[in-house]
Amino acid sequence: MRDKLKSLDYKNSVAFISRNASKALEKALDAELLHTSGLSGTKWKVVIALAIRNGLSQKELADFLSLDTSSLVPVIDRLEQDRFVTRKPDPKDRRNNRIFVTKKSESIVDSVVDSILNLRKIAYRNIPAQDIETTKKVLGKMIENTESFALQKKYRNSKKKSPTND
Repeated sequence: MRDKLKSLDYKNSVAFISRNASKALEKALDAELLHTSGLSGTKWKVVIALAIRNGLSQKELADFLSLDTSSLVPVIDRLEQDRFVTRKPDPKDRRNNRIFVTKKSESIVDSVVDSILNLRKIAYRNIPAQDIETTKKVLGKMIENTESFALQKKYRNSKKKSPTND
């Protein structure tokens, strides 16, 4: 068993390293944006997501941010309370709400984007642009491969569970 575990070499795996790089960027950005805009963690992500695609439903917003809908609701509640967003009933389905940025959010979007771009410059310092592009291509292909694998597994598993008409 120990030999198998050693072969994982998880600390040198692409997944481990990319996850830690992502977490480090997110942590630095969270600290910067809390200081500059007063928005912590998920809050600034919601504001930017809505600045990109205003009027998303809570489900669409959760999908856009790769978050669970239930964990997003209190964040939206707080942003609405602080007047960064507003909820409006979906005209096509009044059971759902659409979420929109307010003028208050619009007034900070440029500074949030500036902070994101500045942190990218810091993170990419002394890394050739070609290496950045290669990294994006490789990680994109890894995502494509693993999502395809997961879909195939899901499809196979659903076929196993469905009743046969023999």
